[in-house]
Amino acid sequence: MPRRLRIYLIACLASFCAAFLVQTVFQFLGANRSHWGGNPGWQREIAFWNVFALLVVAQALHLNQATFSKAVAQGCVVLFFLLGTNHLFAFLATPAASFHWPPLALNYVGFVFGAHTLFSLRAQ
Repeated sequence: MPRRLRIYLIACLASFCAAFLVQTVFQFLGANRSHWGGNPGWQREIAFWNVFALLVVAQALHLNQATFSKAVAQGCVVLFFLLGTNHLFAFLATPAASFHWPPLALNYVGFVFGAHTLFSLRAQ
């Protein structure tokens, strides 16, 4: 697997771990400072999806197969774009909801880094 792709997947792994912690241990952050408010059941369900994504990315890193790893990275790129856009709409709806800035920025960074990584692999 190309080094840059491995680095991207490690960054994805870290982001899914961080999101899991925020959505389980630090649920109050989203509840108090977001457009959406709080709902512990939904937060846990989203956290469980992060566990799924974490396991898929970990398996891609473990198998070290370029084709599978690229497919996983493509999914992460799309997911980061969609999540970032969701936070953008929430922020635009309630500009005072400060919770949305960090995930908005981090998800778009993940999208750009991942898209650049995939396009650079295509050029090789």
